[in-house]
Amino acid sequence: MSVMEHLEKVLETMPDDRLREVLHFAEFLSWRDESAAWRAFGKTQLANAYGPNEPEYSTADLKKEADV
Repeated sequence: MSVMEHLEKVLETMPDDRLREVLHFAEFLSWRDESAAWRAFGKTQLANAYGPNEPEYSTADLKKEADV
């Protein structure tokens, strides 16, 4: 029996309030996977934007904001 088939059997016996909990948890798992993928994408893009020879900056390199 596949996981989906087993899950369907279990879900058939659950009341609606429990099914909602299962749905919310499944949505959370989907969001967590998507969030991890976006973080990995962001790290890759950052690594591509900055090379290994970037200078080290300090607070002395910051310009003071002009008084408005």
